[in-house]
Amino acid sequence: MITYDHVTKIFGEGANAVTALEDITLTIEKGETVVFLGPSGCGKTTILRLTNRLESITRGNIFVNGKNIREQDEVKLRQQMGYVIQDIGLFPNKTIADNIGVVPRLLGWSKERITKRVDELLTMCRLDPDVFRSRYPAELSGGQQQRIGVARGLAADPEILLMDEPFGAIDPINREQIQDEFLKLQEKLQKTIAFVSHDIHEAIKMGDKIALFEQGRLVQYASPAFMLTHPKNKYVADFVGADRALKVLGIIFVRDVFNPCPENIVQGLATAKETLAFIEKEDINYAIVIDDDKPVGYVTPKILKYEQSPVRDLVKAFPDHVRKRTSARDVLSFMLMHDILTLCVVDDNGNFAGTVSYNDIQKKIRETYTGEMKKDKGDRL
Repeated sequence: MITYDHVTKIFGEGANAVTALEDITLTIEKGETVVFLGPSGCGKTTILRLTNRLESITRGNIFVNGKNIREQDEVKLRQQMGYVIQDIGLFPNKTIADNIGVVPRLLGWSKERITKRVDELLTMCRLDPDVFRSRYPAELSGGQQQRIGVARGLAADPEILLMDEPFGAIDPINREQIQDEFLKLQEKLQKTIAFVSHDIHEAIKMGDKIALFEQGRLVQYASPAFMLTHPKNKYVADFVGADRALKVLGIIFVRDVFNPCPENIVQGLATAKETLAFIEKEDINYAIVIDDDKPVGYVTPKILKYEQSPVRDLVKAFPDHVRKRTSARDVLSFMLMHDILTLCVVDDNGNFAGTVSYNDIQKKIRETYTGEMKKDKGDRL
């Protein structure tokens, strides 16, 4: 989808010349999110600005869908790409609807089509169109403004989205929430995304691949798992951190490790006597109780002994449930806080989808390390 072919960018001339990027070659496949990562001044924003010709290339070429961007009209090229920046850049004198509709209006969309698209995007970003379309940016919180910035970038339904530290100015709690919402959007939209960040945690969470830069050079281009488990050199190892083994928890999700068919499930209408017999027969410590497709808690032999009621009236509630997109890091943290080794997994409707355990996560970590090491050995052959 996007290919950078020996791209070099030099600012200035002669003795004052500064090489911002040097001989960068990489490809972003269709539907991938690639994070350009590195410290300030490493060239990551420059390569983004070269992609939509906000800056000119000194040497090399960039191809989008097989076409050299040098040979394309720069205005039309930019209109084909969504662009989301840290400072958002909403027009303060325009309503939210007008801000989102800027590019569609330039492209000649009808008023009805723009209105429909605005409402669709506000809904996707979990903002009520009836409440927000007529408001102005100053009436919104920082997190809400950032969502509008994302919506504006998606307004013309571009194949490619360029994002320059889009969540960097938001407080940690809202940033986490917006990242999660954006990941859910990306699951549906499957855009090709070039995403600039200086935060290794964000890169691990958001990226299918990470391109790590140092002083204008591409040091390593790999999946988050590969970069964490097998950094190319000391610079990469230092950048990802000495706790990189723990950071692997951020790239493992419940969907990768959960058990969709646990054997210790009973229905809420089952009697205490029936459930106790089931627990003893299966030689298990507890049973998870499902009522109307939803997990309502668990029961143990101690709870059931001498009781006659349906088990749904006897359950001890789980502290909370998790979803398939929850990271293993968050799951493990929750387990440690509540001294529990198994949690129920639910879908978006709160229906029971399975369980995830500490042992499931531990096994996946071992598999990740073993798998990535085997890949590396295979690459060397």
